Amino acid sequence: MKPTAWLPILLALTMCACAGSNGFAQSKAAMARELVEFVSRRFGKEVAEEGSEVLTRKVESLLVKYGDEVAEAVRKVGPRSIQLLDDAAAEGVQQSARLLAKHGDEAIWVVGNQGRRAIAAKLGDDAAEAMIKHGEIAEPVLAMAGQSAASALRNVSTKSGRQIKMMLDEGDLVKIGRTSELMNVVGKYGDNAMSFVWKNKGALLVGTALAAFLSDPEPFINGTKDLATVAANVAIEPLAKEIGIRTNWTITLCALAIASMTYLAFKQWIHRAR
Repeated sequence: MKPTAWLPILLALTMCACAGSNGFAQSKAAMARELVEFVSRRFGKEVAEEGSEVLTRKVESLLVKYGDEVAEAVRKVGPRSIQLLDDAAAEGVQQSARLLAKHGDEAIWVVGNQGRRAIAAKLGDDAAEAMIKHGEIAEPVLAMAGQSAASALRNVSTKSGRQIKMMLDEGDLVKIGRTSELMNVVGKYGDNAMSFVWKNKGALLVGTALAAFLSDPEPFINGTKDLATVAANVAIEPLAKEIGIRTNWTITLCALAIASMTYLAFKQWIHRAR
């Protein structure tokens, strides 16, 4: 086929692409206008301050770049969401839009702060939802244990979240060690696991007891296995081994034999005397 024969085909494809692009842009422009009209009824004062035409252009631009999650974010939070999303460019607009769309005003505490946005961008939505749920308690825990702490905090109550923070502040998490593994257990089993860890933080200082719990936590959490017994056995075992090492069993056995023979002879003498 001659090169000139491709020209009509290329021209047709170009026209289709342009038509598709224009159609996409028009749909986003229409969506932006409808969205601003909706927001005007709920956030009239804020829209008036910004100007509906200016706001429509900003919303349209964000819709084209980041998709329909922007629309839900604007519906829930209003014109303020536009500035929040603009500020989030460095850490990730898509995630911020997703959080605002899901949590509304509650997400502003994370989305509106660069440091918290950075934590959320690094550790993912679990970390963002942990910060939304637990507030300032979450940040130092996330800084220490990362993704495992994000999963744990997301899946426990605020009471358990405070207990985790207290264990961090008092040094218990450092003393116990294997913090990420411990947080993974809490993330999997939730408040029941955290309640167990809180009550048994002393016993978990024993390395073998901690290993037993981490390898199979469910029996300990539901009460069918006792961590205190494991810790006690671990504490007694080295002493028993030391006694065994230091004992001269030949002399001990001979002494036991002599004592037994003496007892039997004395018992026989008593019998004869009677």
